[in-house]
Amino acid sequence: MAASRSISITYVPADCGSIIPGKSKAPKAFQDVSIASKLRNAGVPSVSEHHPLDSPATYAATTFAPGSVRNEDLNVSVCESVRRTIAQNLNSAAKPPFQLIVGGECCMAPGILSAFWQHAISQTPPLQVGLIYIDADTDLASPTNPGSTGNLAGMNMTHLIRSPGALSSMAQFARPSGAPLCDPSNTVLFGINMSFSGNKQEHFTYLFDNNYKVVSSASVAHGPEQRAKEALQYLESRVDVIMVHLDVDAIDPLLFPLANLPNFTGVTFDQMMRVLKVFLASERVGGLTVAEVNPDHDPGLGMVEKLTDKIVGMLAARGGGYGVSSGVKEKLGKLYSMA
Repeated sequence: MAASRSISITYVPADCGSIIPGKSKAPKAFQDVSIASKLRNAGVPSVSEHHPLDSPATYAATTFAPGSVRNEDLNVSVCESVRRTIAQNLNSAAKPPFQLIVGGECCMAPGILSAFWQHAISQTPPLQVGLIYIDADTDLASPTNPGSTGNLAGMNMTHLIRSPGALSSMAQFARPSGAPLCDPSNTVLFGINMSFSGNKQEHFTYLFDNNYKVVSSASVAHGPEQRAKEALQYLESRVDVIMVHLDVDAIDPLLFPLANLPNFTGVTFDQMMRVLKVFLASERVGGLTVAEVNPDHDPGLGMVEKLTDKIVGMLAARGGGYGVSSGVKEKLGKLYSMA
């Protein structure tokens, strides 16, 4: 399956799933560092930009009932809007454009994955979708947990795999068959911080008892490319299309504190970019989500630009460099490797 030569960028300005403001500013930050222009200048022949939300979906201090979450209706609405936009993007051409989604909330993932599944199952023969979930957190909190914070962002994996306590309002984000979007056969949890107190013992018990492939942040730090290759190999033997979700809290904040919430994973920015380079080189990878970016932590947008330049270089290298001459390609490679 050849990689698409076009890219659709979807901007999702939302921070309604947590209590710290700032993530809703991420899409504008990526636009301010000219992500679309950089992709075009790198030789990508077709770059389209999409805005599924009429206005930013921002957090509001509200109460919530037991078993529910804060701002539930707004969070569900964001997922619905994102699903519609990604579905339209995937159906826009015979060969679907690569989907680059920037935000914003990690909890837009169910909307993205449900659009991918809808498109994949409509193909002849039907295709299978997989997810590489790069995140320091398991995101397996439940609305029914005693003392729940009610923040949907910590429940993202709960709704992708429909584990106990998942919201009924999120059940619409599923495969066309109604099955959960993710299960042990099509999911890799990558870069999980095993020592982080927010990752509960019961979360790991659930994952291991149900045979999920989990790659720790410590193992990523010790062998970025090898762990990435192993994750790809695991999924490429099982699925046809892979979505990569990058929560930037998987990058240690000691030198790169861009994430909404810090998580000391031990994985440097350079190591994570080496991981991402392996993933994005696979022709089966059909999209990348960049989530949990908080530009309030980045005066001058130096970190956002550094991340953007790395991603642009990787995407420009897909599909043989999109027809860029070898000389230009070499110059681009040097430029983005130094960024």
